[in-house]
Amino acid sequence: MNSNELSYINNDGATVFTSAYHKKRGTCCKSDCLHCPYGHTQKKYFIEIVEMKPVHLKFANEIIRDTKPVILSDVSMSLLASAFGPKEKLRVHHVTADNINNFAFGEFKGTICAVIEFSNRLSESSAGRSVKEIFLKKEFLNQGLGIEHIRV
Repeated sequence: MNSNELSYINNDGATVFTSAYHKKRGTCCKSDCLHCPYGHTQKKYFIEIVEMKPVHLKFANEIIRDTKPVILSDVSMSLLASAFGPKEKLRVHHVTADNINNFAFGEFKGTICAVIEFSNRLSESSAGRSVKEIFLKKEFLNQGLGIEHIRV
């Protein structure tokens, strides 16, 4: 999905209008739209923290990769190629079984919208931990969601 697309089909088969669609409309309809770029929905809803399980690693890393593609330097590529053989496209995962406790999903209006990275402080739960970074799914970019919208 590029930033000019006006809608997409979600996992339930429903058509969802993007923030680009709403911006093109020109005004807020005040209907609590999932991708409202005018701030109306963000005033009423928060990003809720949802536990990430090992079965979700691939999905979480896809969100991170799509949000912030990893750019490897020529030196890094050369070192990795000498160690593991040349690869056409190297995929570097950020969430692993070893560091999964530093991550959670963010859910906005019942829809997974982000991967949340917490500081490395150890804790039994995500409550009380500070958020280091948020990786929004591409559908949720350009609508003003950020760390300040996370309910901790």
